[in-house]
Amino acid sequence: MRKYIFAVTAAALFLSTAPSLHAYWIWTPQTGTWINPKWAVKDTPQEQFDWAMKFFKAKDYKKAVEEFLRLVRFYPQAELAAESQYYAGQAYEALEEYEQAFYAYQKGIETYPFSKRLDEMTEREYQIAGKFYAGEKVRLWGIPTFPSVYKAIEMYQKVVDNAPYGKYADQSLFKIGECYKKARDYQQARLAFQKLVDEHPESKLSEEANFQVGLCASQASLKPSYDQSVTDEALRSIEDFAKRHPESKLTGEADKMHQSLREKKAESDYTIAEFYWKQKWYDSAGEYYKNIVTNFPETETAKKAEERLKIIERKQKK
Repeated sequence: MRKYIFAVTAAALFLSTAPSLHAYWIWTPQTGTWINPKWAVKDTPQEQFDWAMKFFKAKDYKKAVEEFLRLVRFYPQAELAAESQYYAGQAYEALEEYEQAFYAYQKGIETYPFSKRLDEMTEREYQIAGKFYAGEKVRLWGIPTFPSVYKAIEMYQKVVDNAPYGKYADQSLFKIGECYKKARDYQQARLAFQKLVDEHPESKLSEEANFQVGLCASQASLKPSYDQSVTDEALRSIEDFAKRHPESKLTGEADKMHQSLREKKAESDYTIAEFYWKQKWYDSAGEYYKNIVTNFPETETAKKAEERLKIIERKQKK
């Protein structure tokens, strides 16, 4: 009995609403589909654009996005499609949905590379990447979650890929280096700065980037007891900077860094010498102490090496 009542009620509800539902849908022979006029695109790209702009100007950005993207979907070849893609990005920015805005601009750049908005979309991408560098939170299902410097790297890299020698390419590479530094990934940071130096030698950021190459290599170098090949690389980078920019205001910092790296190299040799010393293999230890005194005479480690050499000399005279 209950099943019967439920079936009758459902049928009654369907029959009562069917006419109104039917009224919203129209069969279109051209496409062979049912279309709801409420969601249909306007008859021309211009009409659709004007319709979308009404919402944009009224600051109904959510609806504006919907209508601009409808134009792109239904009139992808229209001249106003690129403009609509740009305004979709603008509307997303107004909604503070920065990732969506970035993707809207990126689609505009990729789909309409000859758009008059190309420079503006590139600039907006660079500015949005800056927001994530500054701590903007990544959204999951529309909910802000956590800041991610890697999202900024991804965006800056897109800016570089879009125009490797464009207005924002060198600035983006520098920011990528800064992002990796923030993440304490000094090897990747060094590579980004080096790329800027190699590919944009005329950039006003080239000098600072050249210094950062040495700084990051220095940060990446390991303790004296480890392999010192990274320290050697850091020394070469600092020396390269000094050679290229002898008048730089960063010379003082570079000199300190250079001295610190030489101290680390001397300490590395001293660690090996001490190993031989403890084994009482004084000849082998002496070779390392001499190397320190000869090649790193200004270091504190050289003074300790000299003391060890005097002791070895006394032992050999006995």
